[in-house]
Amino acid sequence: MKVISGIYKGKEILVPKSGIRPTSDKVKQSVINILQPRLSGARFLDLFAGTGAVGIEALSNGASFVCFVENNHKTYMILKKNLENIIPDKSNYETIKHNATQIIELLSSKNISPFDIIFADPFYDDISWIFDNLIFLMEKFLKNDGIFILEHRNKENFEYHKFFVEKRNYGDTTLSIFQKRKE
Repeated sequence: MKVISGIYKGKEILVPKSGIRPTSDKVKQSVINILQPRLSGARFLDLFAGTGAVGIEALSNGASFVCFVENNHKTYMILKKNLENIIPDKSNYETIKHNATQIIELLSSKNISPFDIIFADPFYDDISWIFDNLIFLMEKFLKNDGIFILEHRNKENFEYHKFFVEKRNYGDTTLSIFQKRKE
């Protein structure tokens, strides 16, 4: 797997032999295309970061800072190695080894500034049980008019949520896009 666009295009991304489902290049490119007008200087939160491929693409395409959250120890170590190998400026990112569905308290205690963009790619099991946690996180840590993108299996539908904007399907993968608006 490689970085597909931006200043780090072509750099190798290490992937474990098993245990994760990396975001396909087609879906990564779509995420970057959706976010392109917002990426320059953006603060980006990559939840369930895995190898860091999506957050690295964000940095490669102009994001100023990415916070990567991954809980699996083996995957977290690969994420850190990928960042060391690809991103020369360590001040452009932070890694947090923590359960993404329980990250709210930790982010609050660290006084982390709100993000312009949040991307979440949880396992494709039924994610409706964590959706409320992700929405609460979005409401607390996403700037007004910020974008939240949830990658999930296309059988799930989140169009009922008040911040829902659109969804895009790519085979069995769907990107649901939300925008935080002032109430």
